[in-house]
Amino acid sequence: MPMIVDPSAPPITAPETVTSPEGWLTAVVDPVWAGVYLAVDYMAGDTPLAEAADVRKALITRQDPGAAGPVPVRSGNLAWAIEGTGTAYDHESPLGVAVAYTARPLYADGTWGPETSLAVVVPAPSPGHSRDLWLKSLEDPGLSMRVMYGTAQGTTSAARQETASRSGSPYTAVAYDTAAAPAETVSVDVLAEDIVQFRTLVRSGVLLAQVRPGYQIPDRFFVPADVSEKPTGKLGSTGGYTVTFDIVPIERPDTADQPMVTPEWSYDALAAAFASYDTVEAAYTSYAALATNGAVG
Repeated sequence: MPMIVDPSAPPITAPETVTSPEGWLTAVVDPVWAGVYLAVDYMAGDTPLAEAADVRKALITRQDPGAAGPVPVRSGNLAWAIEGTGTAYDHESPLGVAVAYTARPLYADGTWGPETSLAVVVPAPSPGHSRDLWLKSLEDPGLSMRVMYGTAQGTTSAARQETASRSGSPYTAVAYDTAAAPAETVSVDVLAEDIVQFRTLVRSGVLLAQVRPGYQIPDRFFVPADVSEKPTGKLGSTGGYTVTFDIVPIERPDTADQPMVTPEWSYDALAAAFASYDTVEAAYTSYAALATNGAVG
């Protein structure tokens, strides 16, 4: 799928690469798709893990600022790490803030090894960027798009209350629960050349909506329901569409045993690009490089 290029944005810089102090965990920020490639290699660094050959999987978690505790990365719960080498991709990291990733190996006998950690920041659209809302597909990251966030409509947090009159009392009895997560009706501007991809995106399942930290709006998982489109021109001559839909937050979908999915890279893409496995071996220096299409060296 084509990637939207924001003419107001500066050129995309080289991906940031961060490695944990002992060299076992590497993170490569993906500035094009606002994600993070993660790779574990327990044979790497000055002090390889003594039992690296016995590692079968790795649990990779992310600690967000202000969160009560870490959450598993979708493809890192657990990530396959045969003989100590494995990869994951996090397309859900909050934008514009520092997060900490931690990896812990699981041995063949079911015991756990030592933790290793690092911190990175996934860039958020700057205040000068016109496309300031990321809509990300959890199942197919390559469908994800950055679109122009329209005029804010405000949020509504529905009450969860039951009331009843009390005999002999002027007061009403109230039973209450936690209020619903803030919902919002959103309008976005989509260019005409991008509307087909957008239509596919909004019907691709669970989405993640993210904006820059300055908006003070938390990241929200949701499934679009009714979607309305309005051309911005007359008689079919249009530069784009205004699309309106509701963001009604849902809980983050379960991460257990989820496969690794990355933008525009899959076994099908690999088969289409290479005629034989020998050519694949010649093109990539490691399993991590193959799994991430060269993002991790």
